[in-house]
Amino acid sequence: MTFVAINMDRLEKQPTDPAVAEQESWPMQLLTRWIALVFCLSLGACALNPDNGRLDASNDPDAKFWDGINQSDIVYVGETHDDPADHQYELELVRGLLNRKIKFALGWEMFDQTQQNWIDAWESHSISLNEMLTKTGFDKGWGVYSPLYAQILQLTGKARVKNVALNAAPELVKKIARGTPLSIREQAMLPDGFVSNEQAFNHFLGMMGGHPGLSEADQRRFFAAQNAWDQTMASRILEFKRRTPNVKLVVFTGRGHVSDGYGIPFYVKQKADFRQLILMPKGRLDLSPGQKAI
Repeated sequence: MTFVAINMDRLEKQPTDPAVAEQESWPMQLLTRWIALVFCLSLGACALNPDNGRLDASNDPDAKFWDGINQSDIVYVGETHDDPADHQYELELVRGLLNRKIKFALGWEMFDQTQQNWIDAWESHSISLNEMLTKTGFDKGWGVYSPLYAQILQLTGKARVKNVALNAAPELVKKIARGTPLSIREQAMLPDGFVSNEQAFNHFLGMMGGHPGLSEADQRRFFAAQNAWDQTMASRILEFKRRTPNVKLVVFTGRGHVSDGYGIPFYVKQKADFRQLILMPKGRLDLSPGQKAI
């Protein structure tokens, strides 16, 4: 098993310089392109080589891996959404947590915060798992990537492990990327108190790669939309940890949301000094035939 851990206590704090999202109109095809680009960040488009606190569990005993899990308040699994090996890693991680009786909850990028009521209804046995997946649209969206998502939910439901919807509503993020003005209700859905900087912006551009058709105004809007995702998930994580400080939160999210300690962990660190651990599963191209993911 191999994982990469970034010790957020060693992540150098950078001077803050809030990025301003331009409000100019732009062609619809650019929005479509950006959504595809950002989505591709979690489909294997970026290889991660963090320099902060790198650990290779292949050189460490199994006990050290689980000791790292035990010592962390928040554990991120940076997945590649269409990689079966990553989903197998997540499933086996959840099984390992349950077998070791580690008290944890599971946070999902794949559910947005407006869908928490459906998750709560399922966990209280008011509706079935299949009904919850249908009402949230999960079955026709994220669920197409792997049946293991549902299997993980079945495991957590049976074990009474809390599942937390983390993400921002998709239409809200799309409006930010388009530069469309938000309603008062939509503005209220955005968290406040987080600050980005130019280093984070440049890191975002590096993940996107070179795309000459995008102006800086487009890039700033797309970065603002990415921040809406990351800051909303960070805010939801912080809310959960304030309510249940003694429960570890394991977060399933795309690699682009935790790459090099930016994204979600970067914003969580701004408001709380939690011990954060980032796990990067070995991908399908790394695993030998018959080798377990974790």
